[in-house]
Amino acid sequence: MTEKDDLALEALLELCDAIEAGIASVKAHVGNVKRVTPMPDFDLLYWTKQQGTKGEYEQTCRENNKPELFGRLQAELKEHKGFWRYKGFQYWLHQNDENVIDRRRVNAQTRKGT
Repeated sequence: MTEKDDLALEALLELCDAIEAGIASVKAHVGNVKRVTPMPDFDLLYWTKQQGTKGEYEQTCRENNKPELFGRLQAELKEHKGFWRYKGFQYWLHQNDENVIDRRRVNAQTRKGT
């Protein structure tokens, strides 16, 4: 073997070591990633139509038939400081009672401005 061959083999071994270290790092990172749970369908909550100063909206409360689903939506709203847009709706915690959640469909014109 020539000196060139020795240098090439040494470089190849260094590359293999670097790849192996990279793979170990990726495996460790993937192992630490939290499992993401899919967002539930909030349309399954019982929504009642309401009329406000800005027009029609819908409302739901904890006392409906799906308290776990309500709690998930409430937690999401609290995480987003009380207001959240999701799947064509603007959701918000009711002004006087955080156990009531309101929502309004976001129209296409409104979305263009955001």
